[in-house]
Amino acid sequence: MSIQRKQTGVFYGWWVVIAGVVVYATLLGSHQTFGVFFKPIQTEFGWSRAVTAVAFFVGGLTQSALSPVTGILSDRYGPRIVITGLGIIASTGYFLASQVQSQWQLYSYFILMASGMSFWVPIQAMVSRWFTKRRGLVLGLTGIGGGLGQAVWPPLAQVLIDQFGWRSAYMIMAVILAVVVISAAQILKGTPKERGLVPYGEEDKDNDKDRDRDADTRENTRVALPAFKLRQALRTKAFWMILVGISTGSFTLQMTWIHLVPYVTDPGIGLTAVVGATLLSTIGWSNVMGKVILGNLSDRIGSHATLGMCYGMAGLSMVWLIFAKDLWALYLFAAVLGFFYGGWIPMQAAFVGSIFGLSSMGAILGALQMGTSIAGPTGAIVAGHIYDVTGSYYYAFIIGAVLFFTASTLVFLVRKPDNSSIAATSIQPNRDR
Repeated sequence: MSIQRKQTGVFYGWWVVIAGVVVYATLLGSHQTFGVFFKPIQTEFGWSRAVTAVAFFVGGLTQSALSPVTGILSDRYGPRIVITGLGIIASTGYFLASQVQSQWQLYSYFILMASGMSFWVPIQAMVSRWFTKRRGLVLGLTGIGGGLGQAVWPPLAQVLIDQFGWRSAYMIMAVILAVVVISAAQILKGTPKERGLVPYGEEDKDNDKDRDRDADTRENTRVALPAFKLRQALRTKAFWMILVGISTGSFTLQMTWIHLVPYVTDPGIGLTAVVGATLLSTIGWSNVMGKVILGNLSDRIGSHATLGMCYGMAGLSMVWLIFAKDLWALYLFAAVLGFFYGGWIPMQAAFVGSIFGLSSMGAILGALQMGTSIAGPTGAIVAGHIYDVTGSYYYAFIIGAVLFFTASTLVFLVRKPDNSSIAATSIQPNRDR
């Protein structure tokens, strides 16, 4: 297949981004509705909050196990096949969840439901390969799907629960998820080569002035890569610092997703479930703004600085939540957390690419995702247990703030590993295979 260096018409990578946004919004948004379903399920069966949150933990283990697998499969077979399969499996899980009668059934079905969350690795790796120029901004645009999903799905789920009950709500969500995800997946292409194209920005390869405006691209070209394979990345200090950093951040973030609605509807604050769902929606809408603004900022100051700043500001938002009681203060918390959370999700991919290169990015992101997939749901269980024991989320939120600050510190301390030991392997930078 001949490679077209000069693009004509609409660059196909933009259609890939749009499809990625749709997949992102549907799979992540539906997954984030568990906080809305949390109390109805807990109330019907009389389970403790920690026991109910175990479902989310089981889902996290599933995501952890699948993320490296989907990354490797996507590197080898392309994201279309992988995302289609995830859409089928996840929608089946949501349908079966509507039939839950016991704890073991909820946990088992959550394995299927959470499988869809391993979509993140194939999507991020795919988009990184389609765009050389302005990669941070494009990853931010793709990640808008997560914000849109969180803005739309929790309020939608609450309406469905109010109108039809939580079981029928899960059935309706299963149908929507299957139709949308499977359809969008057919647009995805793993690399520009599959369309006879080169990555966006490569057609201006000789224009160094334009290319040097991209901070992360400047980092990649200035350092004498070769790119790291997964087994080589695992032997670096940088990999483990990144893993611990983003895992501690995930611990607090997913703890907050799951327990925010129960927290604000408890007697201490006493808001309605609808208001609780709109707080999750506010996180989603501000998440959209954060992805665009912070993605653009990362192209100027680099993903390293942007990611560290995002975790630090998220830590300050958790400090604010500890003292926030009025509705306006809770909405301000949701807006700030959502904005900076919007920045760090796409920046993780850009940051990892700048550290380790792109050739095995799917596999490396998948390995990192194993840590976040376990840490996040663990946060939900820990917060539930703290509430069961103390009757309050106070200490859970303190722990969350400390962990966000820890994540920020670790990210700022990460340095590029010495790649001289792998130079002899002749692995070329920014290659798809």
